[in-house]
Amino acid sequence: MANVEEHVNATAENGLSRLDLVGALAGASVEFDSRPHFISNSKTTGDNLLSVLRRQFADLGENDTFDFCVAFVSEGGLTCLVQMLSELKARGIKGRLLTSTYLNFNSPDVYRKLLTYDNIETRVYQQNLHAKGYMFNRSGLNTVIVGSSNLTDRALTCNQEWNVLFRSYGADGAVGDLKREFELLWNCSETAPLTETWISHYREYISTAMAPRPKGKAAFSDGSTIAVLGENEASSKKIKPNKMQEKALEALAALHERRDPRALLVSATGTGKTYLSAFDVKAAAPVRILFLAHRKRILTASMASYKKLLGDNYTYGLYRAGGDGTEFTCTFAMCSTICGYLEKIDAELFDYIVIDEAHRVGAKGYQRILEHFKPKFCLGMTATPNRTDGYDVFALFNHVIAYQITLQDALREDMLAPFHYFGIADLAIDEEEQSDFTLFSKLTSEARVNHIIDKIEEYSVKKDGRKGLVFCSRLEEARELAKQFTQRGYKSEAIDGSDSDAERDEVIRKLESGELEYIFSVNILNEGVDIPAVNQIIMLRRTESSIVFVQQLGRGLRKADNKESTLVLDFIGNYQQNFLIPVALSGDKTYNKDRLRAIVKEGSTVIPGASTVSFDRVSEGRIYQAIDQGDFTAARFLKDEYLGLRQMLGAIPSLLDFDRNGSIDPLLIFNKYDSYHGFLSRYEKAYDVTFSEAQENILKFVSKKLANGKRADELYLLRALLARDGAFAVVDGGKQPSAESPVGTRVAALKSATNVLNGGFSSPNWFVSLVEEGADGVLRWTDAARASLLDPEFRRQLNEVVEFGIHRHEELYAQTYRDTSFVLNAKYTYEEVCRLLGWDRSETPQNIGGYMYNEKTNTFPVFINYDKAPDISDTIKYEDRFVSDSELIGISKKRRTLASKDIQRLMAWPGNGMKIYLFVRKNTNDKGSKEFYFLGQMHPTGHFVQTMTIANENAVEIGYQLETPVRRDIYEYITSVFVEGDEA
Repeated sequence: MANVEEHVNATAENGLSRLDLVGALAGASVEFDSRPHFISNSKTTGDNLLSVLRRQFADLGENDTFDFCVAFVSEGGLTCLVQMLSELKARGIKGRLLTSTYLNFNSPDVYRKLLTYDNIETRVYQQNLHAKGYMFNRSGLNTVIVGSSNLTDRALTCNQEWNVLFRSYGADGAVGDLKREFELLWNCSETAPLTETWISHYREYISTAMAPRPKGKAAFSDGSTIAVLGENEASSKKIKPNKMQEKALEALAALHERRDPRALLVSATGTGKTYLSAFDVKAAAPVRILFLAHRKRILTASMASYKKLLGDNYTYGLYRAGGDGTEFTCTFAMCSTICGYLEKIDAELFDYIVIDEAHRVGAKGYQRILEHFKPKFCLGMTATPNRTDGYDVFALFNHVIAYQITLQDALREDMLAPFHYFGIADLAIDEEEQSDFTLFSKLTSEARVNHIIDKIEEYSVKKDGRKGLVFCSRLEEARELAKQFTQRGYKSEAIDGSDSDAERDEVIRKLESGELEYIFSVNILNEGVDIPAVNQIIMLRRTESSIVFVQQLGRGLRKADNKESTLVLDFIGNYQQNFLIPVALSGDKTYNKDRLRAIVKEGSTVIPGASTVSFDRVSEGRIYQAIDQGDFTAARFLKDEYLGLRQMLGAIPSLLDFDRNGSIDPLLIFNKYDSYHGFLSRYEKAYDVTFSEAQENILKFVSKKLANGKRADELYLLRALLARDGAFAVVDGGKQPSAESPVGTRVAALKSATNVLNGGFSSPNWFVSLVEEGADGVLRWTDAARASLLDPEFRRQLNEVVEFGIHRHEELYAQTYRDTSFVLNAKYTYEEVCRLLGWDRSETPQNIGGYMYNEKTNTFPVFINYDKAPDISDTIKYEDRFVSDSELIGISKKRRTLASKDIQRLMAWPGNGMKIYLFVRKNTNDKGSKEFYFLGQMHPTGHFVQTMTIANENAVEIGYQLETPVRRDIYEYITSVFVEGDEA
């Protein structure tokens, strides 16, 4: 038996999947799931072909191989996999790639990048090949994916594709046929090995074959033709609003109808805010328009867009210093210029004012302009209305948001170029402990410059035509790095706030023309600059603001000719606020730690469209650490997030307002301040409500214990009591007493909920009993609850938190696992597990001790802390471990033998009908949370082995089989090992 286990462990160390512990321990052949699996690109299910391929790559061991046959390989498709391909190269895992010249789709840059992987042999079938198949060969086990997806970023992530995965031992049947077909094509006389010479010939060929065609008809080999537009005809195509702009225009039309004087348009960078404003001007038909911005470059670009769309309906020009504003009917002015001559301009001259980059309106110049002019309508446009200085931009626009287009909306609607983001471990530099000179030396050291350039080369598929923006943390760093990049052959310049507009524009022109490859800066390119040609974003600074992150990311997302996607390289140090990276990428500001971890592990299934997210092992570990250690209940953090929503709404938000607007999770407020009332009493000047101690404790109990919605029985009971003025009849037989109270369908659940509300389950010293059951079987408020509810504001707030909890339940916890009250993969505390299992009272973690049997419910929850702290007592250093995503080795409590009562109970399964549930958390480092993932029901496999703990205490090793495999991102997170300093 020991030898078999050693073999299983050795197999895992080599990177192989351990598929069936039971079969291995029995000396049988390893079993596997041979059923075909359908794969589609679905943001709903959280899976796509790219994620599946990454998992298959990750499972390859030292002697395993892979074979791909795909007609098309795009630059974006190869970029999606470049991090994994580099890891395979480092591990020496070999593969073969067969592609084609079909339609001349594949670019020479893609072929040249493939040549850099000496572990991958590439050949090109020089005829029409349209096959798509991916084969992974592991010690005789073949995993095959066939279907419709080529190796392009859209086919891997978001296109409507159908693919099927199946496994087989040996080379019989369809797998054998597929392998033989691959070998025939691989060795065919029409197939050429990929070499530099072949690529040169191919480049020369397609430069002729793909030359621009004259206007007319293009003929194809099958005799069909297609019309080809001439250049002028294509450029004169009528400009129409896209779907998102159409919805925004409808919203603006409604505002004009009700004569709102001001409104704010919140729209991500690159989504066409200027054109949208021009479309609205066209619809509203004002006599005179003033377009305000802070830079001349913005004004000239905006004026060109207005001319293109509005034509001869207006005259256009830049405001000249000292003018009275009547020179043009559509005037474009810099704020700094026009604010000096306001006394010369009639306050009612302009009917419609547009303010670009409207988050700047807190500046005195903008304030003077807005105080002076009296337009019929003023439209502010910005991608980032929330300011770090606390200024309330929303108030200036009367808290009227005409429409909002987030980065995620824009990606979903294909308004932006997709990006391929890679989190890369930066060299370990502790900025907190360095003097300025020492830090500068480290930031610009030869080792760091080599590291940055090596990674740029490693991740770049297309080497020619690189146009990158590099964001640094310090001005001196930007200047020195630009100098060193230029010395190494990468033409670069640095710009800063001391440069004039003309100087900045000249550097940008050089980048656009190809005279430069990289512009280095600190923050001055975050906004107000449109450079569609940018195809690389390099981040060399810590992420301290999700707003700044999105601003800098957005600099590279404008669509442009010959731009398939944007490469984003983020060099990540070991910083406390690294958790802001997944926040910024996803736009999810709830600060739910599990959602943030899912984005790190499977971000490509979360980000809309064809964009992808990948982290190397070290940067992934650094972000996990930041998430685990992040205190999202810190007072300043909660106040800032609350203020952002408060400013947007212009009033105290309701609890549901937080969810409706994608803001911070109110549960974080409850955890810190006991209730929303407790928070508002401290930090909201407009809130002057006071409650008695009993009222505060009732709100505390419902907010902290029930409002997460993990079980709705107590909440529905409270709703029924509030609606019936405090009386609720328990109906025998579990009949439903009313449509609004579904708890009545289960008398046992109702009894359990009653036990919780009257203090029988858990009764801390501050607890106020809420309900009591009379001899007539009717539930009523207790005297203390009834007295508290005489206050109408308290009743309103209690009802609000109850409705919030029910909303949470219906959104997140209504689809329960089998006949339990749990949701698979959701997280629960010890106390919540006891409550949701229907136990009569809560048990402390010390009493549970890793697992506990409850006789009344015949349930046996198992709790595992997967990582153990280095300083944990030797007496509890047990080695619970996953063998695969569906198998677990658990260790019993100490001083147990095969004859112990709890072990005998497990050995008696299934005859005793006991239900065993698994709850796992990675470690105890997660600040503010002591929750376990619920991973479903499991059962003993029959593997019971007497063993010893490290402290020489008796224990029993128990084999378990999970009835549902652990979801992949959770499994990889729990089992991942992070060692700081192991540079990727």
